[in-house]
Amino acid sequence: MEIITEGWPDENKEQVLLEEITCKYLQEADCTEDRDEPQQITLSSRDGGGGKFINIQTKSWSITGEDFEKELIPIFEDFKNRIS
Repeated sequence: MEIITEGWPDENKEQVLLEEITCKYLQEADCTEDRDEPQQITLSSRDGGGGKFINIQTKSWSITGEDFEKELIPIFEDFKNRIS
């Protein structure tokens, strides 16, 4: 069985299509929030027929300006690896 992420599954090739994926990432709340509720960011895939989009949802996700690359890029790379 082959799992594909683009196109349409071909039963002669025994393919299945991974149509959608959702990943929720959590981190500790920052010093301005209730410490009992973690911050979360959810990345999901969407495809309305014109290709895959990444949808980003969050109520709160804090990063420091100098740590942008260290904190956010690994999340997007992880999601990209999971959907590829």
